[in-house]
Amino acid sequence: MAWPYKYESGVAHYDREKAFTGFTVVTPFPPRASQNRDEIPGKVFLIDMTGKVVHTWSFPFPVWYARLMPDGNLVAALRDAKPMEGRPGFDDYHMGGANGRLVEVDWDSNILFEHFYPGMHHDFRKLDNGNYIYVAWEPVPKDLAKKVRGGLKGTEHKDGTMFGDMYREINPSGQVVWEWHGIEHFDPEIDIIGAIHMREEWTHVNDVDVMPDGNILSDSRHTDGTFIIDRSSGEITWRWGNVAYIDPETGWLEHRDTRDDNNMGGPHDAHRIPDGLPGAGNMLVYDNGMYCYRSRALEVNIETNEVVWDSEPPFGVEGYVNGRVHFSPFISGSQRQPNGNTLICCGGNGVIFELTQEKECVWHYVRETPDYTGAVNWGIFRAYKFAPDYCPQFATLPDPAGD
Repeated sequence: MAWPYKYESGVAHYDREKAFTGFTVVTPFPPRASQNRDEIPGKVFLIDMTGKVVHTWSFPFPVWYARLMPDGNLVAALRDAKPMEGRPGFDDYHMGGANGRLVEVDWDSNILFEHFYPGMHHDFRKLDNGNYIYVAWEPVPKDLAKKVRGGLKGTEHKDGTMFGDMYREINPSGQVVWEWHGIEHFDPEIDIIGAIHMREEWTHVNDVDVMPDGNILSDSRHTDGTFIIDRSSGEITWRWGNVAYIDPETGWLEHRDTRDDNNMGGPHDAHRIPDGLPGAGNMLVYDNGMYCYRSRALEVNIETNEVVWDSEPPFGVEGYVNGRVHFSPFISGSQRQPNGNTLICCGGNGVIFELTQEKECVWHYVRETPDYTGAVNWGIFRAYKFAPDYCPQFATLPDPAGD
């Protein structure tokens, strides 16, 4: 929305000295030709620093997004629109981010694991113990839904239904080994839907990050905030970024100044920066900026709640990418690189760019759709760059620096 209607695709800028050299996994947003099971099969691309496709994975369904494992396998969420009465995310209960099928394939796209759950949406992880965890929808009980504060009045589903989020962990056999239900832990007086969001969902969680201590860091688009779940007790032990709140003196529902660095608008991709990377232990999150029409990546010290780095210049200061301040009102994410740079996926525009700590743009890519007939020419839910030695299969590929 903040970018030109037409522009060249591919790599527009590449500073070989300052950019982190690696391969990037790019998942084109699924085609919207149909919601039937026979939709166009999905593809995931691996590109080098010049945007050249050096490897492709193929799938039987459109791909929401994928994560590359250190052994060269790819775990992906697929949009399986199998018709089912009352299924959340489709038909009468349409909501963004629905997928339903989780698969793991090898380097040659052979399926090694497959799991279907109709309420599955947005995000997942493969855990070190071989299990998988994913986000899913479930209905909010009617009496609880009436207590949920905020949001646009009357925007529940036509029959009054509101959905909430849950996390489900399964083993390689597909057996459920752990679940967490938001309807048991979110607080209607604290976890308040922001004024711009619909009440079809209470929280609209779009990511799940399992930290080294086993606790879960995640975010809620509809309550505009991030939070941490204590794995042992299930309690929410930390919240950050929420805009709506109840004034303790008046009891009124209020909204904080959304230009404040400590508030967000519809965030995505909250995760702990992994050990070994600059900023390890801090949270990196993509603030979509839906209240003030500017998006930014934020690095937050979880212990002090302090914003220690962000990707955007202050208000009134010209942006760093060709004079623009980037904006994606939905999807998107960010990833810290080993050299301290931050890769940012401005998902709604199909743009991926890399910034130094000084906010200098050193790599800029606009999504292409090679050999993907029927794909919309925009949209990347999330993107990841990997070092040249990340998995053994990279050794068979050309130099990631490209020609």
